[in-house]
Amino acid sequence: MYAIPTAFVSALFVVFGLYVLITQGVTRLSAPFLLMCAATFAWQGTWTLLFQTEDPHIASVLVRVGYLFILFLPTTFYHFVTEVAARRREQPVLLASYGMCLVLAALLPGDEVIAGYRHYFFGYYPSAGPLHPLHVVQTVLLAGRSGQLLLAARKQGGGQARRRLDLCFASLCLYSFAAVDYAVNYGYAFYPPGVLFIALSLGLLAITIVRYHLIHPYALAATIAHEIATPLATIAMHADEISSVWAQVFKGYRLAVTHGLYDEQVHSGQSERVSQLATAIRREVSGTSAMVEMALASFTLDRLDRTRFSPHSMLHCVASALERYPFRGDERARVTVAPIDATLCFSGSDTLAVFVLFNLLKNALHAIPVSGEGEIVISAVQEQGFCVLRFRDTGPGIAPDVLPHIFDAFFSTKRHGSGAGMGLAFCRRAAELLGGSIECTSMREAHTTFTVRLPVPGSPADRALSQSPARSRRRRQA
Repeated sequence: MYAIPTAFVSALFVVFGLYVLITQGVTRLSAPFLLMCAATFAWQGTWTLLFQTEDPHIASVLVRVGYLFILFLPTTFYHFVTEVAARRREQPVLLASYGMCLVLAALLPGDEVIAGYRHYFFGYYPSAGPLHPLHVVQTVLLAGRSGQLLLAARKQGGGQARRRLDLCFASLCLYSFAAVDYAVNYGYAFYPPGVLFIALSLGLLAITIVRYHLIHPYALAATIAHEIATPLATIAMHADEISSVWAQVFKGYRLAVTHGLYDEQVHSGQSERVSQLATAIRREVSGTSAMVEMALASFTLDRLDRTRFSPHSMLHCVASALERYPFRGDERARVTVAPIDATLCFSGSDTLAVFVLFNLLKNALHAIPVSGEGEIVISAVQEQGFCVLRFRDTGPGIAPDVLPHIFDAFFSTKRHGSGAGMGLAFCRRAAELLGGSIECTSMREAHTTFTVRLPVPGSPADRALSQSPARSRRRRQA
């Protein structure tokens, strides 16, 4: 009778784990959740046997086997939270916690952690040893730290991200109630109900992961970006190898032509074409890598860490964007940069500024017909405590009825398949998170000008952003 709840919960965690594994696969976020499911399944499966056995020798083995998995459960939950909150700086603490679990696990065969067992009305149950309080303290500290991380991430997030974090925090609260089981280890005779709280907790997490797309915006995007970045890096390496050996190959080719061993007229111009391939491949890889980074950044804007903002040169950002952008044909010749003061700086993230320029370049080059007239002029000045970047193109302009909607997410005038309508929405979110703004003016068949304002270091806007993140978030959500 008393083994029925543990058997049910053990089977339930197989369902939770398979549910997430099948629908989401193994990612940085799902991996610790799957570890939690596996540990809980093994723990409850062992307790099912423990509550049924009447043999003291078997009970002595089972209490230690079951506790092996219990030792790791708080750390796997903390591991999960560090991924949800994107706090990779917690890695040393996480590794130390796993290390402590291993030390306690190594002591399980003795009586230091588990000093045998007690017999209750429901069956045998582990008895706490002299080092068991270390595990209890570890659990309390990890639960408290997990709560801090989730609340901190919630303050920086908004909308859907905040709702997902609320569910994770509710799951943590339910999980914490499972600590009541420790009282049974110290001789209090009641049926341990903690597994019910853990079942509800991890069930809520499973729903949050799949139903509310906890993985999709962050971990899945990171996984995809990583999978794309790896072959791109390999292609770039091969291009560099081609470039390094081509000089010697071409030298041999010229000798063969000189001595009449090869007729150059048969493949005229091919040798010059080959010499350009390595550079072209390297340029395409660099541009594509930047686009992948930009797509990943759009998923993680809600978790931007303002404590890392620093002064950056606008001239350097413009130069970096033009160097990395994957121009085609004569597109680069259409772009002119007006003189920018090298000392002109803004406070924020140079990466986001470059990605904003990428999106503006992409839109302008799409708007300017390749066979028609049109050019792009980029300029930047300081005005009233802001670094003001102006991005002007002499393309076809934007219709008055379209102009009010260009910064709306998923709004696009491009044909289906040519754009998702997220580029300018990204620019607006990025500018506002940096404490600035972006606006657009346009005249049909004449020009379009995007104006990006970012705080200069030490300006009132910069101080207000660093001192009042909550107010900045409210402004952004409005």
